[in-house]
Amino acid sequence: MKTCSFLKTIAAVLGALATVAATPAGAQTPTTLSEEFKTGNLKLEYSVFGKGISGTEDLKRMYDNKNWEELVKGVVSKRFVVNTYYFYLGAAAEGLGYPVAAHKYYELAAKTPEKCTDYQTWTDSCVGFKFPDEAVGRMAGLVGAMGEEKSWLPGQGPIVNELVGMSPTAIENLLEPKPGNSPVRDKFETDDEYNARMGKMGKGLFAVAPLDTKDSHNCLTTYDHAAGEYKISRCLALVGGLPLRHRAFEGSPIRLANAITSRDIRRDIREDYYYTGSYVWNQSIKVSRDEAKALDDDLMVGIVAQDFGVLRKCRSCDSGRGPNWKDEAFVRGSLNDSWMITVRPINVQRIVVYRRLDSRVLYSFSPNKS
Repeated sequence: MKTCSFLKTIAAVLGALATVAATPAGAQTPTTLSEEFKTGNLKLEYSVFGKGISGTEDLKRMYDNKNWEELVKGVVSKRFVVNTYYFYLGAAAEGLGYPVAAHKYYELAAKTPEKCTDYQTWTDSCVGFKFPDEAVGRMAGLVGAMGEEKSWLPGQGPIVNELVGMSPTAIENLLEPKPGNSPVRDKFETDDEYNARMGKMGKGLFAVAPLDTKDSHNCLTTYDHAAGEYKISRCLALVGGLPLRHRAFEGSPIRLANAITSRDIRRDIREDYYYTGSYVWNQSIKVSRDEAKALDDDLMVGIVAQDFGVLRKCRSCDSGRGPNWKDEAFVRGSLNDSWMITVRPINVQRIVVYRRLDSRVLYSFSPNKS
């Protein structure tokens, strides 16, 4: 029995050692994280030895006192994932002069699904912060360090096609095949046609969509009557929230049958388009109230990128229609399909906001290449 007990003790010790070994080395040794932290590639990890959200007062004190290096070490030592901790990493990176890294950490603070406990009676791991707003606001302040910004008054900016150097592609058209992007030469192409196509392909794509200013999750616009200014803040905060673009249309019908007859079933299709990114637009424009109201309904956003990855996911299919969906659709005579389309820009070159009315640009941002 003693031998058995001894073996169990050894097994327990070995199990604990294996757990420690499985914990990422970086999560235990903050001093090895300096380069990883500076580049914005530090990812928080869970550990069985993690301290969770205990000791949040100490971290908040370090944040308030701008003890950035100690704050980074304190966050890493928690061995826990929560958006407040990524926000602290962003603040430390910003304070230490690493704006690109700070932008990445703020984006993670806005996106991470592990949310802090928001204002419960027994604890407050948000420690007064509101997410994602707090992180998105700090990202906006870093735009100048992230690239070149330009802005114009309505009607005074360049024509969007001339500024970008290419024609726009509606975001929904990104779903269509792009045969023109093949580097293989068609046997019917002339030299000039092939070279022109290759030159155009090298410029990338310019995808555009209406900018929804009606919902503050995507874009917050207000009018300051005293100053006579139309103010945009936290706009193009492409970190989630609501879709940037909705599209509803009738698709090709499907044919269903019961024991007696068959019939065509109408398909009502809804598509919700999301951009994945983290660029934020802030601007104040001196215009009258009437001009601001017209502008609020007329904004377009365009992204120039080398290419776009497009993922199409059927919500209604994944959630399941139930075992009797065919019978129900047959009786109703229609079927609803809901799709989520996620558009991921690859190698963003420029972001523009322009008026649909005259195609003149109000805002342009070109990210730094690093």
